Amino acid sequence: EDVSLPLNKADLIALVKENKARPFYAELCAKCQNQTDYQAWQNLVNLNSSSRNELEAAYEVLWRDPWEPFYISVTATVPRYDQRFLQYGFNRISQVCEAHVSGFRFVVLSSGFVVHRGLKRDGELHSSKQREQQHNRMLFRRFKQDLKFKYPHSSRRCY
Repeated sequence: EDVSLPLNKADLIALVKENKARPFYAELCAKCQNQTDYQAWQNLVNLNSSSRNELEAAYEVLWRDPWEPFYISVTATVPRYDQRFLQYGFNRISQVCEAHVSGFRFVVLSSGFVVHRGLKRDGELHSSKQREQQHNRMLFRRFKQDLKFKYPHSSRRCY
């Protein structure tokens, strides 16, 4: 909470090494971010440019449950957010899961990052979080089944 926002990847990595930054949800749901492979991202050197801050496609990640990447997409092409998922849990993962099933690819950018001020910690979320999450977990199970009918020719599933 009390550090300056990083201006580039090198600044962010320095904060991580000082334990002043970490991957989002590292404490609450590490498995929701594992597939991004932050260690591989930190170790990247830019592939084709002399600028250390130029964005390049570094590596592709095949979506797998429960990955919840932060991503950039063209609004007109990405599946719309399913508004059944209210409050806490399964809102972002449902949209990313559908994007995967519909054929989207996920590529990690060499020097791209998003910052959230403050750390999400267990026990600091609102009191109804567990109830909301359980409700949305049941919706998500149904949602995954619905995708089989919505995309009958897709070989991709949300496993």
